[in-house]
Amino acid sequence: MKVTIRKVSEVAGVSVSTVSKVINGHYSISEKTAEHVRKVMEDLNYYPNASAQSFATGDTKTIVLLAEMSPNTAFRNPHMFEIVAGLEESLRKRGYRLVLHGTDSTSACALAKDIISRKSADGIAVHVGIMSHPLAALLTQLRFPHIILGMPDFDSQVCWIDNNNTYSGTVAASYLVSRGYRNIAFIGGKSYDLGSTHRLNGVKQGLTGSGIQLEDKNIWLGDSTRAEGYQMTVSLLNQKPLPDAIICANNYIALGCVDAIRDKGMKIPKDIGVMTFDDYPFSQIIEPQLTVVDINVRDMGAQAAKFLVDIIRHPNMQIQTYITTSNVITRQSTK
Repeated sequence: MKVTIRKVSEVAGVSVSTVSKVINGHYSISEKTAEHVRKVMEDLNYYPNASAQSFATGDTKTIVLLAEMSPNTAFRNPHMFEIVAGLEESLRKRGYRLVLHGTDSTSACALAKDIISRKSADGIAVHVGIMSHPLAALLTQLRFPHIILGMPDFDSQVCWIDNNNTYSGTVAASYLVSRGYRNIAFIGGKSYDLGSTHRLNGVKQGLTGSGIQLEDKNIWLGDSTRAEGYQMTVSLLNQKPLPDAIICANNYIALGCVDAIRDKGMKIPKDIGVMTFDDYPFSQIIEPQLTVVDINVRDMGAQAAKFLVDIIRHPNMQIQTYITTSNVITRQSTK
């Protein structure tokens, strides 16, 4: 016998209207009630007709994620999968499905325009790596529900969410000071690398708050590569006095930094401490394993999903925010 929505409401102990609102992800139903109703639907093997839902409500219950998917993207951007996983899981709990479209900054605007014109999605999530001025203009002018995963490197009215890299830099500096380090250096990406720039600003703030100055000669900026990390560290270690700790803006730079320290005949952390950001891809396989400021990027994806659903329900809402879920994982590279 076919299970009906009325049967679901009887077993769940709620009204048919409540079940319908849960199916359609209505904001007025609490997450606790929604989870209870979804569990009853699962137990009864009740599956609402998605096509009928879309026809009745005008909603597709679909979110499209636009991101670069070229070869080796996962290696160059190791956070991507965790962000997508958090986004998908949180959207699924709210009754939406996630569809991934690979694109680049030159094609993303045309793809987004096609999605919007065809009404094939209720909202769009965009990885910041493919953002452009035309795409930002399209999303804001049409007031189409969207969320950018990361803060764009230009001023705009788009909705975005990002990790607070400035705060993470402050956390790194405060941690090293608490361990007795005083002559601290920073090696990171060039000025257009906003993540590195914000982390550097945070380090400066954290040290200043502890009465310590980050000297200009202890700041080295270059490409975010292992080779550049090596060369910047060599230059840093040719100075006097030597720093007692180095903060690396990312894992790639940290790889080169550790190589240079080892080639100099120095020991980590006996002669010098090393700290970086993010728990992967290399921090746990470098010897010694690196102390890191870890950032919960999966939570960033989950929060992005929550905000995007809120924007779908309230189209005039604008969100430009940071999340601050940074914590230190202590390992062998610091004393």
